[in-house]
Amino acid sequence: MKLGRLFVVAGLALAAAPPALAQSIAEAGVAVGVMVYGPQGNEVGPVENIQGDVVVINTGGNSAALAGSSFVKGPKGPVIGYTQAQLDEAVEGAKRAAQAKLDAALVPGAALRSSDGVAVGTIKALNEDGTILIEGTSQTFALARDAFAADDTGPMLRITAQQLTDALGKSAAPAEPG
Repeated sequence: MKLGRLFVVAGLALAAAPPALAQSIAEAGVAVGVMVYGPQGNEVGPVENIQGDVVVINTGGNSAALAGSSFVKGPKGPVIGYTQAQLDEAVEGAKRAAQAKLDAALVPGAALRSSDGVAVGTIKALNEDGTILIEGTSQTFALARDAFAADDTGPMLRITAQQLTDALGKSAAPAEPG
């Protein structure tokens, strides 16, 4: 997942095609760059990329990841069960929900883990500049708020424990003499 972009994961109820109409991505005419249409035939946005059975549509304002089974072949091209406005609203709603979950999770004393589930420390403080101070397992450090996400088990970093260790190692390395 790219930072700064939220992808609505595969299970958007309105986007799913009825099981009897579900087709493979190829059968529905889905390919990178192809325009996707809504139920009334209006443009929703082009396919940005495909990873396995997940298709990312760019509406111009958002990117949304939908299951390949969400698409059926229509007269102009692939069709989903959302208009562009409905898909944008679904993405914006998911962003608001994720932000609320993150706000509730980022509190001093909360245990923090990496994206691969490794405990990396405890949130010590929320700094006025928007960074989050972490009492790590080996050192104290601060990270920008966009480095964090939250799920039902609490706050987590958007990077793995190894990526954090590497980044902290680089930031602690002495400057090379010039």
